[in-house]
Formats: sequence, C-alpha cells, structure tokens
Amino acid sequence: MTTSSGDDMLGRGLRLLTVLAEHPAGLGVSAAARAARLPVSSAHRILGRLIEERFATYDEETRRYALGSRVLELSRGFQRSPAGYSAAAAPMHRLAARTGLPVIAGILDDAEVLLVLSAQGTQHLQLRNAEGTRNPWHATSLGKVLAAWLPEEERERLLAGPLPAVTPRTVTEPGLLRAESVLVRERGWAEVDEENEIGVRSIAVALPGTPAGTPPLALSLAATVILTDADQLRAYAPALRECAEEVAARMSP
Repeated sequence: MTTSSGDDMLGRGLRLLTVLAEHPAGLGVSAAARAARLPVSSAHRILGRLIEERFATYDEETRRYALGSRVLELSRGFQRSPAGYSAAAAPMHRLAARTGLPVIAGILDDAEVLLVLSAQGTQHLQLRNAEGTRNPWHATSLGKVLAAWLPEEERERLLAGPLPAVTPRTVTEPGLLRAESVLVRERGWAEVDEENEIGVRSIAVALPGTPAGTPPLALSLAATVILTDADQLRAYAPALRECAEEVAARMSP
C-alpha cells in the first residue's frame, strides 16, 4: 500500500538501507529506526526482511545491523551499466597508467560531489576516492569545475552555503569561490590544493556535451603534494581534457 507521502514499505526499506550505508560499523535497531524516522517495530520488521534478501546482516554478538552482500552485487551491476559510467572506465585506466596518478569521476548531487568511478595509478596513492564517497562540492576540483558550468541561479544556490571548512586550506568565502568559477570557465579546468584532504592536490575537467538525462560528469587527476608539485599536475590538464573528450564520445548515443 502506497500513501500519498510515499512512505510505503519500499520507501521505508530504502531509508533504512541509506542509514546503514551511512553507518558502516552497523547500528542497533533503535538507532536505525531513529535515523530512518520509523517506529522501532516497523524498522525491526523491515530489517528482518532485508536480512532474508541479503541486503542487510545482523551480528548477534553486537546486536548491530549492517549492509549485506546483495548491496555489493547491485553496485557492481550499476557500474557495468550505462548509468554506471562504464564507458569511462577504459579511457580513465589508460590515463592512470600514462600519468601514474589516480583518475576519478564524479557528479554533483545537491551540494556534494558523488564519486562514481575511479582508476588507480601506478603510484597507489592512499586517497579517499572509492566509488560512493561524497565530498562538499566547494572543497574538490570535481565540484568546482561542475559548479562553474551550472546556470548562474543554481551556482548561486550552492554559493549560499553552507560552505564548511574541510581542512584549514578550504576556500569558504562565496566571493572567492565565485571568482574561481570565472577562472575555471576561462581556462577550462579547476584545481584544489589540500582543500579536501591534507597532502593532496587535484585538477578536474568537465565532460563536454553530457547526454541528456545523465548528470553532468567530471574527471580529475589527484596527486600527493610530496610527489607532484602544482605545475607538474597542471601540465596534465591537456591529457585530462583529451580523456574527458574520449569519454564523452563513448557516452554519446
């Protein structure tokens, strides 16, 4: 039965899955119910069903619920589908092999950048670049390049905040971020220097002509400040742009 508010069994189950995804260490039923805005009895019943279908697990010792293996199967299926940006994989891996640096793809999801695909370079840098990771848009090169090409009204909505400082180097002043957007549009790429992760810098470009119905995608190259200075990383901007153009061509209908 579906209610007018959309708070049906499916909606409740999806809320619980989202809550479990946000708490990888697991949650007790009361905490999960509270986070999903559900009665404990309803949460308990739905979690039981999710366990039956392997979307959730339950640890008898800790009495905590966590995501199940079926979620990983769905994730892999998504990554192989056109919606999962599978067309970007080969060009990204070639660029990662050529530069030795990780190549990361992301989309804007409200005020955050959602990482949807990554290709590890030969340097094997330990970065927070796993698929499904979220970061504030204004602290990442991916977010800055995607925001720069938004319609002005949407960009101003992002600039209205909140704009938290992720590191001491994060730019949080709307006027400075607005000026950065102008620069990004002029040169075609964005950069950050330890704004999202201390010791890490990155550059990013947006894909040209993203297919209709697909969230705009951007690609970035990341590097540690110890191994790669800013000018060295910027020198890869043409190669990153070529990669983005190839991905765009592959994604075209």
